[in-house]
Amino acid sequence: MASRKIKLGSNAVLYALLVIGILVLVNLVSSRLFARIDLTEDQIYTLSSASKRLVASLPDRLTVKAFISSDLPPQVKGIARYLRDMLEEYARASKGKMVWEALDPAKDEKIKEEARRLKVHPARLSVMQKTKVSVSESYLGIAFQYGGKIESIPFAADINTLEYQVSSTIRRLLGQRKKVGFTSGHGEPTLFRGLSAAQEALKDYETTTVDLTEGKTPIPDDVDILVMIGPQKQLPQRALYEIDHFLMKGKSVAMFIDGMILETPRGQFQPGQAPPRIARANVIGIREMLKHYGVTLGKDLVMDKRNQRVVLPAGGNQRVVTNYPAFPVVFDLNKDSPVTRKLTGYVSVFPSSVVPTKEAAAGKNGVKATILARSSKASWQQTGFFLFDPMRQPEYKAGEHKVGPFPLAVLLQGTFSSYFGGKPVPPPGPATPPKENEPKPTGGKKSPPTTRLVVVGDADMIQDQFLGLNNANLLLLLNTVDYLAEDETMIGIRSKTQTRRPLKNLEEGKVTLAKWLNIIGLPVVFVLLGLVRWQIRRVSRRSAVAKLLAEPPTKGEGQ
Repeated sequence: MASRKIKLGSNAVLYALLVIGILVLVNLVSSRLFARIDLTEDQIYTLSSASKRLVASLPDRLTVKAFISSDLPPQVKGIARYLRDMLEEYARASKGKMVWEALDPAKDEKIKEEARRLKVHPARLSVMQKTKVSVSESYLGIAFQYGGKIESIPFAADINTLEYQVSSTIRRLLGQRKKVGFTSGHGEPTLFRGLSAAQEALKDYETTTVDLTEGKTPIPDDVDILVMIGPQKQLPQRALYEIDHFLMKGKSVAMFIDGMILETPRGQFQPGQAPPRIARANVIGIREMLKHYGVTLGKDLVMDKRNQRVVLPAGGNQRVVTNYPAFPVVFDLNKDSPVTRKLTGYVSVFPSSVVPTKEAAAGKNGVKATILARSSKASWQQTGFFLFDPMRQPEYKAGEHKVGPFPLAVLLQGTFSSYFGGKPVPPPGPATPPKENEPKPTGGKKSPPTTRLVVVGDADMIQDQFLGLNNANLLLLLNTVDYLAEDETMIGIRSKTQTRRPLKNLEEGKVTLAKWLNIIGLPVVFVLLGLVRWQIRRVSRRSAVAKLLAEPPTKGEGQ
């Protein structure tokens, strides 16, 4: 008996040692092998191949220091854990070229001082407790050191954008920046007034202003991409020539242009009354050049029943909240183009149609047109006189309005022919109306086949005052610039920030049906399931009793 107890005890000890050994072995292996399953649609928790290639191609060592407080509030602890895992993935992908460490400034004044030197500062966060709300200073920032240069992410506030911030910061340290020129001189918003959010978002690029006033100054040779947003004045022929000449070099251009603009007529208005705004065709002298390239900018406004709820001025200090058709929510996006593939939708602001010419749509003359975005089937084309009144919504009228969908953004790519081919070079000077019998351009210089031109019939959607409608509006601009810079690898990383999941628009009857199905349908389903289960159990019990009664008595029973 004693020997059996000893044997059982020895087996128990042996099994315990075996389990401990397996756990130690698993920990040793897991410390050298990193794996994680990411089930999110945009693979938010997986390092993209572009980021892996970026750190794998580092020419020299990159040092990264993550300053993470040990007593972080609950709302950011998950971000800290994700940050550690992500930096570990970067380090493994770099094959030893990137080294990183985590430091807690709260434990050492020297570490605090180092954080300040590396441009990482604490953030004041609210901490919810049972009886009170306190404020703590917490560190959750990253510092990068490379080749004597320092860049930092002061506070990692969002998991969705973190990989993009890290990869773009590394790119800046490596000096991989192209130059983006924004045109000015014809009523465009500036980088400091109207486009400040766009300038901040484009910090991976060097941004500059290109003054095309009277075409006196040529576009600098070091500008890689030209962006025109919202001109509202006539461009002189020399300015058009500079744009055309830039395109013929094989460089790419993006134009966000309004086909029609709203303006307030001069006159006397009653106090407190909102002055009317009337739409007119935007006369900027660029339509003929765009048509030559392969796209027609419409003199229209595209209205849509599928639109965004907005706050509009209604006179004095009053505001009205309404769903206005001139703010379409654009869901019909080209899923084959890198520019719009990862976007699920954006909000347009008084857009105009942008229609490819038949030749460009068919890919003739060396240029191929690709529609990037369309309005919905519930949209219509507003032409002619239009008075903007927030209190009176425009309505579709059968027989009067053309029904959509309408193209709102178009990409042209290929070998462009110069608009000024066969024409003398226009001299610098003020804009003049085109002459009646002015000869059309024929032949002339052509661009390389890699040239790209994007035309969007909306200049307001990416300006500061309207960016609050949808964060994807700015993503459309950033993706466009990346694509024109032939740097499509960063588009996929940035698009992980696109988290908008809008519900599809349903007819009123379907909405009512869905409502009552939720209110009445689900309880009825559960009641029916209960009745079915009760009936099954009842039948089962009856069968069991019948079977028991049918069995003959066994021997000895009843004696």
